[in-house]
Amino acid sequence: MSININLSGKTALITGATRGIGRAIADEFIEANAQVILTGTSQSEIDQLNSENENKAIKWLMADFSTSDNIKLFIDKLKNMEPIDICVNNAGINIIKPLIEVSNEEYQRIMSVNLSAPFSIVRSLIPNMKKQNYGRIVNIASIWSEISKTGRSLYTTSKTGLVGFTRSIAVENSGDNILVNAVSPGFTLTELTKQSLTKNEMKELSRQIPMGRFAEPNEIAKTVLFLCSDLNTYITGQNITVDGGFTLV
Repeated sequence: MSININLSGKTALITGATRGIGRAIADEFIEANAQVILTGTSQSEIDQLNSENENKAIKWLMADFSTSDNIKLFIDKLKNMEPIDICVNNAGINIIKPLIEVSNEEYQRIMSVNLSAPFSIVRSLIPNMKKQNYGRIVNIASIWSEISKTGRSLYTTSKTGLVGFTRSIAVENSGDNILVNAVSPGFTLTELTKQSLTKNEMKELSRQIPMGRFAEPNEIAKTVLFLCSDLNTYITGQNITVDGGFTLV
């Protein structure tokens, strides 16, 4: 039996939606009839997407979350748009290197994109969600908020902070029918993954996953869609790990 999710009448903000998991989330929401506001970091790409788009329910915005000034500019843009019912903070970056090689600039950049931007965006949206007594927020974290390995001090710190933020605002706002969760994807078969890993490396990693394969982007996206839909009436403050069992072994 299939369950159809209908988000008609809902406006969703999805950051980092031009490719990978973010694009898959956007596709699921569009299919569910949501009105969507989608972001990407390249102005030329955003301009092209807007020029090619014939669906009035889709709006693309350029957003660079790497500095506090840029985050403020984006928040100001949102103030002039329709009220947002659903927020998916997907935009994120990764810097892999030993702690002693990490520069202050790299630290500030990854914290700005991965943690400060979701913090500021959610803070700006909460008042209206409270007013309408409805909101759904999903922050895209990572399995590296649950486990870690060499070279991931920056990424793990930012994503663990994002999970903590998720739990805190869930407790603060649950009485206003605002449900807040995190989704932590494991290894996912995005274009970036295919470009970054050789076939042998992917095969070796697959052996370490109990399900024996990487996730498809739409498997992550469908989890997000459920959490943001009216089918979810009671799940809040959770970090849903979607990793084929990787973090269990």
